Amino acid sequence: MSELKTRESLRRFLYCSSLLEEKIAKAYEHISKLIKDKFIGCCLSLIAHDSFKHADCLRVMSEWLTSGMQINFNECVKVWGESWKTIIMDAERILSKSEMSFEELANLINGLMKIESFAGEECLTVLHIRLIELMADEIKIKYEHFKTVLEWIIEDKKRHEQILELIKSLLKEKLN
Repeated sequence: MSELKTRESLRRFLYCSSLLEEKIAKAYEHISKLIKDKFIGCCLSLIAHDSFKHADCLRVMSEWLTSGMQINFNECVKVWGESWKTIIMDAERILSKSEMSFEELANLINGLMKIESFAGEECLTVLHIRLIELMADEIKIKYEHFKTVLEWIIEDKKRHEQILELIKSLLKEKLN
């Protein structure tokens, strides 16, 4: 694989990941504004702010590799597969809601936890580190800077799971 091709592949990978993070961040932010409990809303807002930060970091990393490349929705599906598309569509459904009850949020929390821990966040981020490390070696990119930022993102994702567990517990108390 040529250096340019590998840089482009890595850029697509990071850019599509930034789009995923941004869509998830918007969904968290939207829910935080819909939910009536201010503390639960604040907890959701914490996750949203982190996810916006992650989206920005991933986007900047992708732009650092090559500039001016256009990437569309279908290319991101090719890069990440159907799970990427499913998460984006789920986030869009959340964004279309004009209200959300505690019951709806309680039902949604388990899905959000799955996204945080598997396809949307944790697994992808761990995979990022491994794939970027391999690709960086191939195209001779100093990888340590990327690795550090990605490790910070992983730490945030673990905290997001804890926040969602807290929200789940708070909702259980409210609904009983």
